[in-house]
Amino acid sequence: MADTCDENFGARLKCWSRSIDEFGVLVTLDDQVPFDDKAGDLGTTRQTLWDNRQNLVVEVPEGKKTGGGGTALLLLAGTGWVAPKATIDRLPQAARQGLPACEPAKAGDPGYLTELHAVCGLLAAKSLTGQELIDAAPATYRTKQSFSVSTDGRSSVWDDLPLVIASALLIALLTAFVLVIRRSSRAAPHRTLAAAGGGTVPTTNSRAADEKTTHLRVEPATRHGRRVGNVPGPARSAVVRTELHPQGYVELGRVLYRAVWAEPGRPPPAPGQLVDVTDARERDSDVLYAFPPTTGRHAKGTRS
Repeated sequence: MADTCDENFGARLKCWSRSIDEFGVLVTLDDQVPFDDKAGDLGTTRQTLWDNRQNLVVEVPEGKKTGGGGTALLLLAGTGWVAPKATIDRLPQAARQGLPACEPAKAGDPGYLTELHAVCGLLAAKSLTGQELIDAAPATYRTKQSFSVSTDGRSSVWDDLPLVIASALLIALLTAFVLVIRRSSRAAPHRTLAAAGGGTVPTTNSRAADEKTTHLRVEPATRHGRRVGNVPGPARSAVVRTELHPQGYVELGRVLYRAVWAEPGRPPPAPGQLVDVTDARERDSDVLYAFPPTTGRHAKGTRS
């Protein structure tokens, strides 16, 4: 069940940081969040969100504006779903002070942190569109890839155009296959009658039954990753940072690792979601296997 955090910026930070060390938190910026530099000391709460940013995802819907506070929250999360036509407002000077993403870059910083430093510099000068933010930090901010599940949990549809096209073609092929079978059964049924001498007597349509049957080849179902069999070793929890199609990057212990999605029959989760990862069976391989998270690990979402 989603909570609502509707007070000043300082109070909202405390609301969003509640239990973030245990649960995933999704903040959807349906309205602008102003930055209130008079909301008191934000240091402790801000550091809590930054230290647990692997559990924080910020979503900016189409046509919405973040406000200065919403922009600061995007940089604290370090990952987010941003609509291309959303507006990421300029980051006020007061909001940049003490914000880890706006501190000077250090040697050895991971790629996503380098992107955050660059984005902070851009937002210090002007507002950006959602697409400009994605272009500046493609490993950090992405467009939302969601799926819907029916109330009985039996079907799901991903917002993925290639998959929709493939599904439509498959339905068309199956429909054609059914029509061919129905036409063949009406025009050329293969029936015989027992004769008095123990033989069989062909019916008037027996010659039509000798006609060749047309076979249709149906395209195989879409595969989303590489099949590796059972989990090859102890699993660890990681955060998806880029799309796994089938390879991408996950964050483990604040370090990015290349991972391959190991469930071909299921679409991989979107960036910001949790997966279980294991080491590959091959020796000297630096690619991890990514699986759906262990049953029982659920996210607690919040909305602004």
